[in-house]
Amino acid sequence: MAVLAGSAHGKGIGALLFSATVSRLADQSASIALVLLVITRTHSPRLAGLVVAAFTLPTLVTGPVIGAYLDRLRAKRALFAANQATLAAALAGVAVLAGHAPGAVLIVLGLLAGLTAPVLTGGFSSLVPLLVPPGGLRRANALDAASYNVAGLAGPALVAAVAGAAGAGLALSAVAGIAALGLVLVLGVPMPATTPRLSRGAPGHGAAAPASGSLRATVADGLRLLRDVPLLRSTTIATTLSQLWQGLLPVTLPLLAVRLGHPVSAGAWLLTALSAGGLAGSLASGRLLAWRTAPAVLIAAMAACGAFLAALAAAPGFDPALGLAVLAGAADGPILAATLAVRQRTVPLDRYAQTAATAASLKTGAYALGAAVAGLLAGALTARQLMLLIGIGQLLALVPFLGRQATSPARRLLPR
Repeated sequence: MAVLAGSAHGKGIGALLFSATVSRLADQSASIALVLLVITRTHSPRLAGLVVAAFTLPTLVTGPVIGAYLDRLRAKRALFAANQATLAAALAGVAVLAGHAPGAVLIVLGLLAGLTAPVLTGGFSSLVPLLVPPGGLRRANALDAASYNVAGLAGPALVAAVAGAAGAGLALSAVAGIAALGLVLVLGVPMPATTPRLSRGAPGHGAAAPASGSLRATVADGLRLLRDVPLLRSTTIATTLSQLWQGLLPVTLPLLAVRLGHPVSAGAWLLTALSAGGLAGSLASGRLLAWRTAPAVLIAAMAACGAFLAALAAAPGFDPALGLAVLAGAADGPILAATLAVRQRTVPLDRYAQTAATAASLKTGAYALGAAVAGLLAGALTARQLMLLIGIGQLLALVPFLGRQATSPARRLLPR
């Protein structure tokens, strides 16, 4: 993952993105590992959905605060390390206690595992503009987006392979071990503070200044940016709604695998196929964004992803379902890079971590709600009906985005 190969910037961003990928690998694979283990030991899709929801729900509260804290924090490493340690310990706890302790205990451990998760999304991404000059951001954004897909590709594949060979308990234990490896890596990567020398302004917002005032004021400033900048607001709404429907996937895909004649663990292979396509789409996003504006890329990608997810509902067999999942992932891949481009054009650097973490926490919270809804609907709808609902929901997520973009002069901020 070298950017600006041969330069100090390239070495720094390469180390950062490698650490981010390993750390995100544990996070991305945890949801499906939790689902498989809870379903296997308790036979309760409802509890599985609630545990996954608990794993992702805390970010709704912690995202804005952690992001604002990172903007003000000079020594950022301790917070990243604390996240990895907490994640590893909580996942190990679920691996030991699932099937032996009350469901409420598993839900509490899920909450602990996700408590500081925003450092894995907005936190790592907020470090990229501090390490990469403006001319390298397009490629760095593509690689940052690809980091999620590499993690999403390797994570579910690892879970599927280990769960199929040695059981879901060992699979979740392996994920906890990866989180511990991430702890080792974050101790050695560059993590610059946001300083006046590093700060850059965003169009329409003037020069960035070092974060000042109380933490509460910093949080409020970041929230106002999300509310008051039309392009940033519409992008956040659209992608948050998209994640709401994608949150149904970790519960729905294992059920779809069973419907297609495979064991429940095969649902992880469908998630892997989604991430494989997403990796290809992310790596292509730099060229797409050089050719079209970020809003145009977002609209096309979300529409295509929704269509392919809806088509999964009619898949005649497991192999065609894998192919459709790859196509859905390829369509989804450019969405994050386009979102990062929007943020970097509209947010001052000294508010970037807080704004990115807040937006990421909204999406993660929506994903958690989707997982909980999937668990509740699993007894009322078939797997195919759930997949159709997901695809249609993804398409409906475009409605507020299209309506706001049609009247937003801020869309002209992004050059073609």
